[in-house]
Parts: sequence; C-alpha cells; structure tokens
Amino acid sequence: MINFLRRIRRNLLGENKVSIYLIYAIGEVVLVVFGILIALQIDNWNENQRIANIEQQYLLALKEEFSFNKGELKSIMNRNKLNFDYALRILNNTGPENPEITDEEFGRLLTNSLSAETQFDPNQGVLDEIINSGKLGIFSNKELKFALSSWSGILYRVRLQEQELLSMRSRTIEMVRNKANLRKVLGAGLEKFGIKQTKFEQGNLHLLKSVAFDGHITGFVTMSWNLNNNYYPKLVEEIDKILLLVENEIIEN
Repeated sequence: MINFLRRIRRNLLGENKVSIYLIYAIGEVVLVVFGILIALQIDNWNENQRIANIEQQYLLALKEEFSFNKGELKSIMNRNKLNFDYALRILNNTGPENPEITDEEFGRLLTNSLSAETQFDPNQGVLDEIINSGKLGIFSNKELKFALSSWSGILYRVRLQEQELLSMRSRTIEMVRNKANLRKVLGAGLEKFGIKQTKFEQGNLHLLKSVAFDGHITGFVTMSWNLNNNYYPKLVEEIDKILLLVENEIIEN
C-alpha cells in the first residue's frame, strides 16, 4: 500500500497536480499513523493477555496452596483439641484430696497432652513470591489483593497466641521434669531409646496436689481453648474467603 501511494505521488508531482498530491500525502500520513495505532493496540492486547495468563497461573497456584493450608490448619486444630481434652482431664483431678486416677493413667494424660506442640506453619511459597516480586498488582480483583496483603497480619496475631501456649507448655514440661519421676511418666515409651523402667518407687500423683502445677495446667487449658475457639476459626474464615475470591477469578478452559 505504501509503495502504491508513492507511485501515485510521483505521477502527480510529474503532472504538477499539487493539490491532489497534498491530499494523497495526507492520506499517506494518516495511513502510517493508523498502522502505528493498530500495532500499538496489538502490542497492548498481547501484553494484557500475557498478564492475564500470569494472573491465571498464580490463581491456580494460590488455590492449591490455600487449600493445602486449610487441611493443615484443620489437623492442627484437631491436635490442639486433643491436647485440651487430655489436659482438662488432668485439671479435673487436681486438688488437695487424694486423686481418683492411677499413676499410670496420670502419666498417659501428661504425655498425651504435652508431647505434641500446636503451631500452624502454612506453606506460603506462592504468596511470598507474589508479594516479594511486586506482582500483587496483576490481580484485577481489589478485594482479593487486599485479602492477600492482609494475610500476614492475621497470621501474626495467631502466632503470638501460639507462642504463649508454647511457652506455657515448655514451663509445664520443665516443672514435670524437675518435680516428677519422669521415667514413670513416660513409661513404656522410653523403651525405644533403650531406657529401662525406673527403679524409684516414687509416683507422680503428688503433682495433682500442687497449686503451682494446677496453675500451669489451667493456663495450658485456657490457652488451648482460646486458640481453637477465638483465633484458629478466624484463620479458617480468612482462608475460605481467599479461596472463594480466587475461585471466582479462575477462568475455566
């Protein structure tokens, strides 16, 4: 097309038809500008398509990541509930009177309530990559962007409570280690370490009459309950919200 216009322009100049030549010259300029605008639109479309493809890839990855984390959180909540139940059974037997449970049962309750720590440690590889690389802006949904950027703050508040519970658990374990016949508490569980049963006759039921031990278990029970009823549910709610927002943005092929 450009070569065709040039031939016309040369013919018009040769015939001294200046006014018609100017019209063709303007037409040639318009054609070039129009071609440039089309090229820019194509480039913009290609760039937008590239960004949209990246967004979809991240959305699928986020769905997988947060779905996995929801399952992990549910597992942690179940573990924390078991710790709470065992510790509450211990607390129901503390006091100045002689306890109604046996030394063996007390040892099992102690071991079951304190042997597993409660800490939610989610996978965040995809989310960290999005935020650290500055790619949060590729998401078109503003509510999703806000939810993703707010996740770390919500998780931080939960971790503060977890640290309080872990600290109480550590102090309780230390008290048991110092005041109890530890080998009797752990019982047959020590056999895998090659440790034989203790030769000391002293039991551990005296701990149930200790005000200090009662305080430790009370703190452990209340903190465990607080996590499962006030903090972890907020995380579940936030994960469900993010998953819903993500799923709404995914384009099914």
